[in-house]
Amino acid sequence: MHVLTILCSGGWMSSNLSEGWRQLGCTVEEFFYGSHMGKSWSSAGLETNHQINLDLLTTAKRLKAEGQLDLIFAVIYDDVLEIETVQQLRKLNVPLINYHVDLVGQWYRVLRTGKYFDRVACAQKDSWDGLRRAQIRPYYLPMAANPPHPSDLTLPPMPFAGVRYLGSPWFYRRQVLADLATHQIPIEIYGHNWLWQTVDPANAQPYRKNLHDMRYYLLPRLQEDGLPNLAATLQRRLRHEMPVGRSIEIPASCIRGAYDLSDFIPLVRGSAINLGFTHFQGTPGTSLERRQVRLREFEISMQGGFYLTQFCPQLDDLFKVGEEMIVWDSLPDLYDKVHYYLNHPSDRQLIAQAARDRCLKDHTWAHRFSRLLQELSLPQPDTISLGLTH
Repeated sequence: MHVLTILCSGGWMSSNLSEGWRQLGCTVEEFFYGSHMGKSWSSAGLETNHQINLDLLTTAKRLKAEGQLDLIFAVIYDDVLEIETVQQLRKLNVPLINYHVDLVGQWYRVLRTGKYFDRVACAQKDSWDGLRRAQIRPYYLPMAANPPHPSDLTLPPMPFAGVRYLGSPWFYRRQVLADLATHQIPIEIYGHNWLWQTVDPANAQPYRKNLHDMRYYLLPRLQEDGLPNLAATLQRRLRHEMPVGRSIEIPASCIRGAYDLSDFIPLVRGSAINLGFTHFQGTPGTSLERRQVRLREFEISMQGGFYLTQFCPQLDDLFKVGEEMIVWDSLPDLYDKVHYYLNHPSDRQLIAQAARDRCLKDHTWAHRFSRLLQELSLPQPDTISLGLTH
């Protein structure tokens, strides 16, 4: 089977999604539309985006003419993918799948093109009623991870007898980590922008995008999200965000900066505790708080790291919470579990192994894509490698 993947470059997508299709036994050609899931809304940016769409069509038509196109698997939003483009892709008579990994924060960004796909595969089950109102066919496809390569198993861990966090400096995460530091819990923080964060131009909201979103998404979002959630979103967009400096409550010695991808496995395997967050938006502990399972739940567990993540109801569908995945739900709960597991390494080892076994059994990308082919009534590849590395 020949798969064309349409992805962002430079992030998690290629090494997870394209590699997952390869491990299933497919040949993969990748088309990258940029390093962000949005576009520049300037006149030059719109022209560049239109050329990207033309290049995508050229690539897909060439593969079809060569007999090298059986499925198109995209991770793309409406503001990049033009309606005319997806209509032309539809005419190639190959299954079209769009994978949506943020149903909590940006579910609406596939409303204009989603109906042209055979399925919009969804990493969460939020806002499906809103998708269906737009004639979209959602299919549940949680995130996953690829098994480690045998050579990865030989990488020496980078030991740390405390709590490690690898990720971005979102405000709630900074608050929790600052609290841990004030409780004298040893922490290490890896990621970009922890010492000084400026607003990413790619995440800015120029007037053209605001007008576009109000025209196409205001009514669907009002129907699905309700007025309080929509009002909170509008406030965030209209508020002028100043650069965020490092929280003074987090000692500078705890912040280690960016890490190389080659260090990810040694870091998570060497941590006594890897800390996770599912909080996504809204004030924690209120009715407006929203949480969602993310890639980390799978990739850290797949690598054998002990993972202590924030509770999210979706985790109950994916792991045996308490046996394969340990969760926290409040700051007092987090303190108790951090202290307990720092002092019980044998328990950490048993739980980490159970989580890894579950991921190898049920949560590889090859498993996900094999079931997707079944959903589409498509044949499995002649050579299937589910990648079960023990």
